[in-house]
Amino acid sequence: MNPQELIQTYSENAQAFIAVARSIPEAKVNLIPAEGEWPAAYVIHHMADAELQFGVRYANALAEDNPAIVAFDEAKFPIALHYEKRSVANSLAAFEAARNLNCEILRNASPEDWNRTSMHPEKGLVHLASLVKLCGAHIGAHIEQLKQAGK
Repeated sequence: MNPQELIQTYSENAQAFIAVARSIPEAKVNLIPAEGEWPAAYVIHHMADAELQFGVRYANALAEDNPAIVAFDEAKFPIALHYEKRSVANSLAAFEAARNLNCEILRNASPEDWNRTSMHPEKGLVHLASLVKLCGAHIGAHIEQLKQAGK
């Protein structure tokens, strides 16, 4: 995929996620769909947190030479960041705003910028293009989870 296609997939998946999130009735957003599964609220909080993390990765990749990526354990965030007390509206707004900003930054990246690298602790050397592809896929994977959680 070329950079514009990566940004388009990333943006379209985010828009689809936002649409699904907004379609979930408030009465269902905190219901646990099945044992061991996250409620829709937790999926939304997770995506807000992940979008912020990816934004930092993009900025570091563009501004620093081969920066280290700080990995995060998504299983620890719900407890450490008190998902049960967080506002779904704030997380959804944060996700949307961060995605809009990230897309703007990426649209302004030069062709050479897309080859800039970062060091991932598990994957090794990754290019900016790979990070954007990963984030777009991450959002896409959580759309179905959100649909199931909001039933």
